[in-house]
Amino acid sequence: MQIEIIDAPLRISLVGYHGPLNGESVPVVGKRLMDKLWREVKSSGLKTKGINHWVYLPDSMMFTGIELAEGTSAAGTLEPLEVLLKRYLRHVHTGPYSDLPQIWPQLVDELKQQAEVPAKPSLEIYGHWNEDPSKCETTILIALN
Repeated sequence: MQIEIIDAPLRISLVGYHGPLNGESVPVVGKRLMDKLWREVKSSGLKTKGINHWVYLPDSMMFTGIELAEGTSAAGTLEPLEVLLKRYLRHVHTGPYSDLPQIWPQLVDELKQQAEVPAKPSLEIYGHWNEDPSKCETTILIALN
């Protein structure tokens, strides 16, 4: 498993929606939030970069969002979220999204082996959709203490 530890800050400005996991699975909550997000984006005619971000926040909260295209302002009920990672792990997973639940524990184990401490937020950034699940790309970013 190829990972990078990046010591340069990364800031991502998103708009979207947050919600608690409340014992529900991440895919169920994420899909519900994404559906709400994309309904708002489409009804408002917003221009976006077209990349979905799932942000895992403290206290079992989740945020799903997108970056807006240059010169586009948020409209409607979209919530802003500024993500700042001072140091972080970066891993690009190529393969089905259904593999992601197995990837996260492997990444955490790798961090422990390197004496790194994971923190929040962490993100999944989904590449553009590919009909072939083996070619889907997801970038995982995990904040480090």
